[in-house]
This record gives sequence, structure tokens and C-alpha cells, in this order.
Amino acid sequence: MSGEQTETMQEKNVQEKNMQDSAADNGLLRSIRISGMKLSFQTSESVRMLRANIQFSGYGLKAIALTSCNANEGKSFVSFELAKSLAELGKRTLFLDCDIRNSVLQARLGVKDKQPGLTDFLVGQAQIGDILCRVANVPHLYMIFAGSVSPNPSELLSGNLFESLCSVLKRNYDYIIMDTAPLGAVVDATVIGKQCDGIVLVIEAAGTDRKEAQRVKSRLEAADIPILGVVLNKAGAGSSEYNYRKYGYGYGKDGHYGNDDQDSGKGKRKP
Repeated sequence: MSGEQTETMQEKNVQEKNMQDSAADNGLLRSIRISGMKLSFQTSESVRMLRANIQFSGYGLKAIALTSCNANEGKSFVSFELAKSLAELGKRTLFLDCDIRNSVLQARLGVKDKQPGLTDFLVGQAQIGDILCRVANVPHLYMIFAGSVSPNPSELLSGNLFESLCSVLKRNYDYIIMDTAPLGAVVDATVIGKQCDGIVLVIEAAGTDRKEAQRVKSRLEAADIPILGVVLNKAGAGSSEYNYRKYGYGYGKDGHYGNDDQDSGKGKRKP
């Protein structure tokens, strides 16, 4: 079967797949449990502040991407905590790990079993039901992990199948939070941003050059992707614990990552 035929069949399967509440209630989705750090009161308040600003950024915001200039700026932490916080409001929230180059989220959340994910779906090796998970210990939160490492992530994310997937997800969830690769290193975030209602930029206070942040901002504007705001992360020196000063939210409009050849012959990402 040709790649074009595979994609066409996958698109049909996407359109036909029912992912309403009843599916989860009847136990048709795989259930996982996650672990994570206990947030301080100040950090929890900062996440709730970010959540509130997202909710008041405009009517109809549903699919939101988060990116950064460089790796290790806290993008995945912020995006996951935002998704979890939205779920705590009783909103059906899907966390979609679109960092199919270099994701470490599964290991950080303590999910040890191999999980098929977005890449596996986009190459025709899995159906939606295979990659969609319900988080048992966080009500209303659902997840799609990155899955296998992809040797051609930009091409996969630019395809019609990813667009069709996003269209179906938007009809079935109140919010979709997408974690993307750093835009200062690769172009994936602009490709993903085309399927989103807006994007949030995570910036490390002492680690991101102002000019670099401006370049990333310009890339998003050139792609006509709405910038919802900026998260200023690690804004303060000292304790290794997250606190209010180290994790703030700035609202307004003001390298090398992964490896295209990485694991191209291995297929699966190690957890």
C-alpha cells in the first residue's frame, strides 16, 4: 500500500472515530496514572493565573500551543501544568505532545510502559484509540504522547493527517494543549501553530537572549500565528524549588534540537 493510500485511509478513520465522554466512561480508552512534583502554593497560583489569562484571551480559544526559544526553558513543565489546571476546572482537556523530535515527558511523568503516540499515528502504525489515554488520577485530563522518534517531523506535522486529527480533537475536547519543539531551533511550532487558535511563548528569564526572543516572535508573526502571551520562567536565582519569583507570567505580545537522523533506524523512543 502506498504512503498516499495509507494517509487517505487514516484520514477516514479519524473522521469516523467516536471519542465522546461515553467512550471514556465505558472504559474504552487506555487508562494511565502519572506522577509528578507537588507544586508550592505560589507556583500553583502562577499556573492558575496563566489559566485565567488564557480563558480571558478571547472567545473560542480551544487549541493552544506552547513553545520556547531553546531547550530546557521549562516549556513542557508549563504546558503540562496548564493542561492539568484546566482539567481541574472540569474542562475536558487533552494534552498533545507534539515534540516528536526529543520528548522526555513520558519519563518525567513516570509512565514506564511503552506508549504509542503521535508519530505512530501519523505514519499509519496506530489508530486514535491506540494513542489516546485517559489519566486515571487527574479527572477530565487526556493525553497523547509523542510516541516514536521521527526522522522527518516537520513533514509529518505538515500533512493532512495531522490537520484532520486536530479537527476531530477540537470537536471532542474543551481544550487541547500542545507542547512543541523550541522554535528557536526548529520550525515545528509554526507548522503546529497553523492548527491552533494561538501560541504561548515560554522564556527563561536569565537564559534567553532578548534578540533571540524577538526573532522567535517575528517568526510567529510572519506565520500569522496569534501570540497569546509570554511565560517568564525561572525569574530569580536561588532555591531549586519552584516558587512565585521563579515562575511568573508576563501577559502581552512582547541552535540544535533533537536530530533529524536520531534513532532513524531504531524506531522507538526510550522512556
